[in-house]
Amino acid sequence: MTGMRRIGVIVVAGSMMLPLAGCSRTSDGTIVMDKPVTLPTLTLPSAEPLVPSWMKRKPEPEPVSVAQNFPPPPEKKKAPTPRKTQPPVVATGSGNLACKNVSEGGRVRMICE
Repeated sequence: MTGMRRIGVIVVAGSMMLPLAGCSRTSDGTIVMDKPVTLPTLTLPSAEPLVPSWMKRKPEPEPVSVAQNFPPPPEKKKAPTPRKTQPPVVATGSGNLACKNVSEGGRVRMICE
């Protein structure tokens, strides 16, 4: 019963709102709307098809440039290499070393003077 009552209330409310629609009757009996009711239009942008990236067509590769069209390579510049100088050998004393073998408990140790 509540469903029927709800439908009845909707019908009565709708019929009460009809005079608010702005309709008027002319002398010949036709009904003319002063301000036609316009519903908002949903202008959706054109949707692109959802295609996975692996299914899309790949753009064609650009043509390969021929080696003749390239400019010549720049000249290579060689930086002067610095001369490697060896440290001077300093001779002290007679040049003979006296070495002694000092071994303790399996450890080999040499002392040179």
